[in-house]
Amino acid sequence: MITGAALWPIMIATSAQIAKRSRSRWMKLIPSLAYSTFLLAVGLSRIFILAHFPHQVLGGLITGALLGWWMTPRVPVDRPVSFYGLTALALLMSTSLIYWSLVSLGIDMTWSIHLASKWCERPEWVHMETRPFASLSRDSGAALGLGIALHSPFYAQVRRIQLGTLQQTACLSLVLVFLGLLDWIGNPPQLSLFYIFNFIKFTLWPFLVTALVPWLVYSFSGPEAPLTKSK
Repeated sequence: MITGAALWPIMIATSAQIAKRSRSRWMKLIPSLAYSTFLLAVGLSRIFILAHFPHQVLGGLITGALLGWWMTPRVPVDRPVSFYGLTALALLMSTSLIYWSLVSLGIDMTWSIHLASKWCERPEWVHMETRPFASLSRDSGAALGLGIALHSPFYAQVRRIQLGTLQQTACLSLVLVFLGLLDWIGNPPQLSLFYIFNFIKFTLWPFLVTALVPWLVYSFSGPEAPLTKSK
């Protein structure tokens, strides 16, 4: 679902760029075909490694595509930072409420982890990222980090800048280095510390990608490209 939603605006933007440069119907279909093929490959791989059932994969792909279609024209760029903070808080509070409500009804939300730890040939293969609140800390942290990034002084300086090809390449390389460093640090063994660290890590990700890295590249490389209209 996340893959389908995240790649939808990229597919739309790529299709629009190709439509400006080519009249070929087949060329215009390439982004859509690539999007569909990649999602199909992801879905089949999840079934192959027994991570999901087929109906879960199908439901996730359809939901992700619909979510991407619905959210693409509604990007909250001009919302105040409080909007992102409240979104992160709402995710944390609503999910916690649902979780503890189900627990109070006697439903064990970690039953699959218990079975995996019991029957897996090597229990250390059952990572903490599979626990219910791991994705919650990731998503809420990313929501807060995006708001911080869009309202940071770094983003304010580069939002009107159209970076050149070399500058974009430098941004990509530097982002991969920073994100690789965050992954290399690893996770603390304690579950509560893992949730906190995971939240902080994914709060940093959008800040690095959207604001800090482009600002660093532009500051050190100079005004290679002209200003553009803010969107």
